[in-house]
Amino acid sequence: MTNYRAPSPTDFTVEVDGIGHFSFARRKMRDELDIGVEISKITQGVDTPTVWLENVAGWIATLRVLTVVAPNGWDIDEMDPLDDTTYRKIHLVFSALRVKEQSFRKGSATPNQGSGEGPGGQT
Repeated sequence: MTNYRAPSPTDFTVEVDGIGHFSFARRKMRDELDIGVEISKITQGVDTPTVWLENVAGWIATLRVLTVVAPNGWDIDEMDPLDDTTYRKIHLVFSALRVKEQSFRKGSATPNQGSGEGPGGQT
C-alpha cells in the first residue's frame, strides 16, 4: 500500500474489483477547492476544455486530492495514456469513490431512483 495524504478518523475504504483496496478522505470544503485547483493545473487553465479533458481532469484531480492509501503500483502519473485500460481503471476507481460518497448523503438515491420532488415541484 502507498500512502498519499495523512490519515484521518473520517477516512473510508473502497475495494475496486481487479484494482485493489483504497482509503479515501471524507470530502470537506477545502478538499473541493483543492480539487478545483488541481483541475486547473491539469488543464493548464484552458478556458473551455473539451468534455473528455474536463472529465478526465476531474477524475484524476479528485483521486489525487482524496486518496489516503492506494494499492502498490497505483500511480496515475506513471500510467500509460496509450494503454486502452488506463482510463477505464481511473474511471472505475473514481466511480467507486463517488458511489461510496453518495451513500453518506442524507436522502441519497440509488442510481436510476429519484429522491423526491424535482425543481419547481416536478416529480
